[in-house]
Amino acid sequence: MKRAIIALLVLTFLGGTSAHAHQPVELLNTDTTAAKGPLLLDGTVSFAVRASFAKAGEKKAFRADLKAGDSLAIQYLVVDKKPENALKNTLLPQLVVISPSGKSLTIKFTERTKFYEPYGKTNYLYLSRYSAAAEAGTYSFTLTSRAKSSVTIAVGEREVPGEVIRGMRPSATPTPTTVAATPTASAKPTATPSTTPSVTPSPTPTATKVGYSMADVKKADTRANCWSVIDGNVYDLTAWISAHPGGASAILFLCGKDGSNAFKAQHENQARPAMNLTKYLLGPLTP
Repeated sequence: MKRAIIALLVLTFLGGTSAHAHQPVELLNTDTTAAKGPLLLDGTVSFAVRASFAKAGEKKAFRADLKAGDSLAIQYLVVDKKPENALKNTLLPQLVVISPSGKSLTIKFTERTKFYEPYGKTNYLYLSRYSAAAEAGTYSFTLTSRAKSSVTIAVGEREVPGEVIRGMRPSATPTPTTVAATPTASAKPTATPSTTPSVTPSPTPTATKVGYSMADVKKADTRANCWSVIDGNVYDLTAWISAHPGGASAILFLCGKDGSNAFKAQHENQARPAMNLTKYLLGPLTP
């Protein structure tokens, strides 16, 4: 793994909408939420995500796609020189990882292990290393600064080509299907029978559903039918999948589950997403 990190850190950042494996990814000042930040299309490929902060309270974030059972490998590193290595743990940026199911993980600092990278002749410190079996879907990574600082978050271990995108996730363009018209026989004129007055029945009253169960939500877990629970209410987010500015994945991993934590992590302190959410309200969640 050290070799993977070394290879990642010595390459220079290449601009554009895509990148190859073994390449650092620089978080921009506009990458303030996971939905706005870059997406690592394969989170098992080695990437070194670099984030710099000018002051406390700033946020930078990114995303990574993983399959069920993949290795979720995360490492938190700093350059072993001042001011980075002189900062107390309480002043280093906090990293919170949200799983596709909405589980929150705050990375703890458990070590200060030195290693020397000979190509760039640079010393680094591991502050934390975490590994676990992944869920299927998109993980979000959010850094919140507590002082002026710069850190590197390494994700993945496989030294193979990979890709990073910004903006909308690429999707296949559907091929239109041509349906041949079926010839119909000419209709023969028929006599028009005399009409008999009919009585229009009164409409049968129907019950209005006032709440939705978690079982209802779990059934709606696809792109074609996407429901999610957010703060005790049930929302039909199907129409938001294609309209979300941060890409479809930001909404897809909310489908069929309680997405409260994941939604807040992506849109914290943002009024517009909360206002958009009200358009998709179905009703309250019932026991």
